[in-house]
Amino acid sequence: MLKTASKVQIAVGTWRDTVVSRMQKKHADRGASIVEYAGLLVIIALIVVAVRGLGLQGIISNAISTAVNQITGG
Repeated sequence: MLKTASKVQIAVGTWRDTVVSRMQKKHADRGASIVEYAGLLVIIALIVVAVRGLGLQGIISNAISTAVNQITGG
């Protein structure tokens, strides 16, 4: 029982140290870099190209309209 309690105490201490360390670094790294924005833009562009290439615009539009109508009762 004592060994288990010691292991838990060590695990909690390690977790606490990790969280504190990450929180302190969080303030040092503010905002996204241009690389992160560029990556996000590439992903969005790929999604748009895939949707248009597969002809899913109508399906997606109808699904959204149906969901909105169900929510609003229209």
